[in-house]
Order: sequence, then C-alpha cells, then structure tokens
Amino acid sequence: MKEMEHLKQIRKLGIKDFERIEDVERMQRDMLHRLKRSSIDPDRYAGLGDCRADYCGRVNCLEVCAVGAFRRRIADVSAALRLLKSAPKPFYEVRVSRAFWSRPFGRLGEAGLTAARQLNRRALDRLYNPNVVAVGMFKVAPSPSNDKERWVCEVHQVVAGASKNDLERVLSTKQYRGEIRTHKLQLFYDYLMVKEIKTLGPIVSEVFSHNLSGWQHPWQDAIPVERPNRKQRAEFYEWLLGLDPRARLICYGCDRQFKKMSKKSRPIPVPKVAKKRQYPHWLQPYFFGGDYREEVLRTDPSCSSTYAKPSSRLDSRLEKYFGTDNSSYYGDLD
Repeated sequence: MKEMEHLKQIRKLGIKDFERIEDVERMQRDMLHRLKRSSIDPDRYAGLGDCRADYCGRVNCLEVCAVGAFRRRIADVSAALRLLKSAPKPFYEVRVSRAFWSRPFGRLGEAGLTAARQLNRRALDRLYNPNVVAVGMFKVAPSPSNDKERWVCEVHQVVAGASKNDLERVLSTKQYRGEIRTHKLQLFYDYLMVKEIKTLGPIVSEVFSHNLSGWQHPWQDAIPVERPNRKQRAEFYEWLLGLDPRARLICYGCDRQFKKMSKKSRPIPVPKVAKKRQYPHWLQPYFFGGDYREEVLRTDPSCSSTYAKPSSRLDSRLEKYFGTDNSSYYGDLD
C-alpha cells in the first residue's frame, strides 16, 4: 500500500511514535460509536464505516474521519519537513493560547478558529521578515479536573527564520514573558511557549497530531495527562464533523500544499514621536488644592460623599460563556 511506503519513509526520519493502522481503525470505530449514540443525522457521516487505509467510503472526505486524517497527516509531515529543511534556521516549537479562546463544555462549536489564525498571522507579520515560515495546527483539549470545566484552545506550530526574543515579543500580550494574566478581571491565563528544537521530525509529527488528548501544561511535563471521557470525545467528533478537511491547518509563508511563497520585504515602520502637550494653565484653578476646587468642596454637600468603587466584572469576551459570580475569586485583586 502507498500508506505503508510512506510510513517506512517517516520512520527513517526518526519519528517513532507515529500511529499504526490498527490505532487508526480503533479511533475510527470509537468515533462512529460516539456519533451513532448522539442526536446527529446519520446522513452527515454516512460511508465512514467503509473507510479503510486503502479505500475511501465517501466521495468527499471529512475532517472527522480518522483514516482520512491519517492519510493527510502522512502527506503533511513529509511536505512540511521538506519545506522546513529549506527554510533558514533556527527552528522553534511555539504554543500560543489565549484566555478568551476558551469555551465551556457543550459549546466547542463556537471555538475561535478564525480568530486564532488571524492573531497568529498578524503577530508574525510584525516581524517584517519575508523568510519566516510557520506550519502547525489549531488544537483543542479538555481542561484537567482541577481547573474550571472548559476547552483549552491553542495554536501549536513550528516557526523557522525568527529569533526567540522576536517571537516572544510579537506573540506576548505584555512586555514580560511566560505565564501571564493579561487582564485584571480575566478568568484564565494566556500561555506562550517558545522552545528551540534541533530534531525536526518528532516535533513536526507531534504538531500535526489530530488526536484528542488531555491538556498538557507547557512547562509541567511531569503532570500526567488525563484521558478525555466519552462525553468530551463525542463533542469533539461533532465539532470536527462541521469542519472541512485541513480546516485546522496553520500556514504562514507557504500555501496549504507547503510550497514556499515569495513575499516582498517590507520596511519596518518608524515609530511616531509623541507630540508634546501644552501645559494646561487654564485649568490651574481646578487642580487639587486650587481656590475654585476648595470652594466647591466647602459649599457643595454632594461632593463630600464617599466615592463608590464600581463592582468588578469579567472580561466581556468571556462573560457570555463563563458569566457567573466570581466576587470571591477576584477579591484579592481589589
């Protein structure tokens, strides 16, 4: 079979944990079992039961098909490795996760795939380097049991042709790096991991992995990953059923067939010099300690009332998903 020949070539690249045909067939059976027990119309996934490694049961493949995803992964890993080997060094494994991408269980269909792709493209555009190449996928994972129940969404990619400091600068939401809280009233954390890699094969294979697994913390590898339960797998399959093949693919500096695109270099914009503001001499009577202000405070009783601090609110991008009373959670931030 053609797939078996590709698997032999992939093993020569040092990729040892690539799934076998038996594993793919087991995932296909689990997917069909979960979809049949759901309320989804069977016509939407008709023919997937006949898919094999050497035969496709449908005219148009679906993203949810484990056999089709297996074939696409084989082709994508080989093509991406050819592209990256011709790209300038160094190579970095990058994981980017934003707090407002999170979705509660039961609402994975509203995951911001387009928003993540746009954020990644605009961030890499700020490098102003036409030689930068990035390939990866948009991934989701259920949160661990000690966290709030939600889907953690991230962009997992390999970037070539940029330095670590530049990647952290354009992908961080604040000046300092690492695990950060981007907003005082934000419920979850933003994550950014930029790690240099020497061997491309295993990392590229992991980046293009399409299986559902538990959330793996970027810096705490010792913590065991929890296996998704049946309900989470069923929701994940239902989400994939509504996506086109390769809809989760992330490409920058190349097309979807991993062919390098010729881009013109853009000059780095010169930062604008802030205009010097005129000192407001006409407001001096109203300054603290000024004659007019002191007079108003003595004569107007309404100005002597204590200022009431507004109540804390959740970030507006998360309020419609996680809009509960979190006063105790944010009590230490007041």
